Amino acid sequence: MEFLPDKRFFDEAQKFNLTFTCEDCAYQNPITKECVHGYPNEVHRKFYYQNLPPSIIPCKDFELI
Repeated sequence: MEFLPDKRFFDEAQKFNLTFTCEDCAYQNPITKECVHGYPNEVHRKFYYQNLPPSIIPCKDFELI
């Protein structure tokens, strides 16, 4: 599922401490920063979201730490 973000999304994500990036996922290898399932994770990392990205693509296997 892909959706278009807006400023409100990021404001609310910060306000409510929404976690949805690899850095908050149990499936990220803490040493290599890669997904243990082998998924490409460039669009799921925090740096991707620093500047309003064109879209948000949540990871289907995200598991909160």
